[in-house]
Amino acid sequence: MIHLKVGLESSSIMPLVAITPFTQDCYESMVNDYSDCTLIAHEDSIAELKSIFDFGTDTFYSNPMKRVDKIKELSGFPGISLKGIAMKLLLDGQAGGWIGNKNSRVQALFFSDVIDSISDAIDNPEDFCNELTKKMRSKIEIFDNILTPINQILSIASKNILPYWGHHNISAQLLSDSKSIQIRILPNCESFAMFKDQPSVIKRDIYHYHMLKKEGVEVILVGDANYKKNICHCQMCMNYRCEIVIMTDRKRKLLLNLI
Repeated sequence: MIHLKVGLESSSIMPLVAITPFTQDCYESMVNDYSDCTLIAHEDSIAELKSIFDFGTDTFYSNPMKRVDKIKELSGFPGISLKGIAMKLLLDGQAGGWIGNKNSRVQALFFSDVIDSISDAIDNPEDFCNELTKKMRSKIEIFDNILTPINQILSIASKNILPYWGHHNISAQLLSDSKSIQIRILPNCESFAMFKDQPSVIKRDIYHYHMLKKEGVEVILVGDANYKKNICHCQMCMNYRCEIVIMTDRKRKLLLNLI
């Protein structure tokens, strides 16, 4: 595929920044299959990703640092380390008392390596908590910096992939080769208010799809298996044809000998 204009959005950018089951496929596809293409995305896709760790409300359920701060108030439990307590608190982000909240699972996966990096010699709950929250804030800052374009170009190198899901999802070669992706980040070319009446769970997908079509892309790469159900049905989008390519976890399954 030569000189195509290829559109990306949040679900195909996140695997380039942090390890997910789609990371291997995203890098291999973009470096090998779309190396001669112009990759573009919009500012709102970047804003959506950065908002993952922008905790709008400072509550136990929404802010993971608020949850782990509870370590200071808890006495020790036989057989459970401070690291174990921290992980359980991260997962406990559901008001109903069950681990069904997507945000709490995301936060627990994203910060699990941060917990693991704390010295086992720190056995004072307050010292442990202070060190943990400092490292959590540092990882969020690194995440935001990676997602900050310079002169409208977002440059992402595989050597800088952040731990999120486990390293078993990617090959060691991906990290050592340091594959690099450049994405041109464009200003939003449509108002989000145009889609105010759409269901909230798919509103962002529709918005990104509409803007990428308005830019005249030939291909849209996504990491969401349901993306084709969330397309915009305005006249412009229905009249303009482009291919939607869904990234998969096939490469990850091959690495793990699951297929």
